[in-house]
Amino acid sequence: MIRIRPARACDAPLLPEIERSAGEAFRQWTGLEWIADDDVQSEERHRALIAHGIALVADLEGCGIAAFLNGEATPDALHIWQVAVHRDQHRRGIGRMLMEAAQHHAADHGVHSLTLTTFRDVPWNEPYYRRLGFITLDGENLGPRLSAVLDAEEQSGLPTAQRCAMRKTF
Repeated sequence: MIRIRPARACDAPLLPEIERSAGEAFRQWTGLEWIADDDVQSEERHRALIAHGIALVADLEGCGIAAFLNGEATPDALHIWQVAVHRDQHRRGIGRMLMEAAQHHAADHGVHSLTLTTFRDVPWNEPYYRRLGFITLDGENLGPRLSAVLDAEEQSGLPTAQRCAMRKTF
């Protein structure tokens, strides 16, 4: 049984390892293998998002926490910063369950869209989010907030030509 629930401060130490495990999938993707060894969100960042943003975990009966989603409310959307599923639990629909829970959370708080940034063409990134109902935004539809997120990603070393911003309105 998979239970999606709000993350608690005591969950924060477990979440960086889940993100590291999820990042291992990039070892199969030519040119992005380095992501498997890149930095992940710190325990402190997780604690901050648990306290002041949105943070959800997937708690699997008998296994413990196997995935998380975190983000922040913005004036126009709930922005998803990270979704990570432990590599041993991939392809079970857990990411979809987390995204649905985030959408319900947003709607319950009067917000009617989700945004995120992700890699283009990586099957479990842009194509996956398209299947969940997200649209890819072009430059004129980004707006200042998402433009700033993509600019910050570029400054941190992410390859901008391979990145995109997406929105799902509901």
